[in-house]
Amino acid sequence: MEPPPDLTCRDAIRGMPLAFNAHAAAGLRAVIQFRITGAEPGDYYLRIAGGECFFHEGVFDKPDVSIHARSEVWLAIAHGELDGTLAYLTGRYRVEGNVWLLIRLKSLFSATGKV
Repeated sequence: MEPPPDLTCRDAIRGMPLAFNAHAAAGLRAVIQFRITGAEPGDYYLRIAGGECFFHEGVFDKPDVSIHARSEVWLAIAHGELDGTLAYLTGRYRVEGNVWLLIRLKSLFSATGKV
């Protein structure tokens, strides 16, 4: 399913639980923090536990991983215009914490295959 062309960065992150692959997350308990800057700044996080994923606004005290990205970069990844791994490797965004969670994003949110 293609994301709508007018998708905001907040909506892209808020929609990630819809693409959540509970099978790939078996036994996982984690918090993924998004610190977004650029044209659409905001702080959001996803809490994964018990085979479910929930979106929250704000800053989580001790996330397992924090993704720092400009909204334009994260939207390009959400639209499939930019490969998330390549963007990370070329410094388009930075990560703090458990990089293994970043590597697992594609399988954790595989319903769309766009992350």
